[in-house]
Amino acid sequence: MESLACLNGELMPVDEARIPIWDRGFLFGDAVYEVMRIYQGRCWLEEAHLGRLRRSLASMEFPAVDLTELMNRVNRTISASGVEEGTAYLHITRGVAPRAHAFPDASVPPTELIVIRSYDDTQPSRNRESGVATLSQPELRWKRCDVKSTNLLANVMAHEAAHRAGCFEAILVGEDGLVTEATHSSVLWVRDGRLEGTPEDNGILPGTTRRFLIEAAGETGIPFAEARLSLDDLKRADEVLLVGTTIEIFPVIRIDDTPISGGQPGALTRRLQATFREAIERWLAPQTV
Repeated sequence: MESLACLNGELMPVDEARIPIWDRGFLFGDAVYEVMRIYQGRCWLEEAHLGRLRRSLASMEFPAVDLTELMNRVNRTISASGVEEGTAYLHITRGVAPRAHAFPDASVPPTELIVIRSYDDTQPSRNRESGVATLSQPELRWKRCDVKSTNLLANVMAHEAAHRAGCFEAILVGEDGLVTEATHSSVLWVRDGRLEGTPEDNGILPGTTRRFLIEAAGETGIPFAEARLSLDDLKRADEVLLVGTTIEIFPVIRIDDTPISGGQPGALTRRLQATFREAIERWLAPQTV
């Protein structure tokens, strides 16, 4: 089976999952979500994703959600789907209530959707090897990008511009001329042998892969520093990379019309890719007593 849904605790084919028209996620984008990568039937960086989901729910003032039970349903759905290599999509809305901007009564239960589907890593593997081109786009998102909400229209429009330009991603640039992140991945870069990235605040999503990679890099002797860079400075960086749950680590070889790292993946990016892959392999290795 390639995909399976669990809607409010009930397993069903994805095509049969339905929500009422009064669901606040549908009407207002009043919803949060997470995506976890599944390797060999297991969710990678599970605790980090659940921690971010907990923070998003709290920031949006959602009623309490039992995340332990949620993960039990996720794992039940993975098992029933038979998916070994895939993604787990978790989507929680404030629930179904007559359309009104004010929050509904606290007794209204949230809508919970889990979708497990297979993931074809063939093209991403090629991109990790060859690198990808990116396009700069203006930052038009709301001011709480640290919350992983479903309000993604600005991301969609920027990504579509990149897609039409033959690029993999759009790198977002604020009115101050400084780079924030990309539409569905984090942006990191290398200068003078050091890994750098935009400071975590309301302007970027605290990426789980980004955080893991920064920590793993430090353990291998690659220092990290927060920095705010203009687009021109980013184009002058020694290396630029995109990191994310599904893509893992993509070298950036071009931003707009500017080649990065001579138009080839850089040495430190290659080292980070190896470090990341080794961490996954250690996590997947059978535990011996």
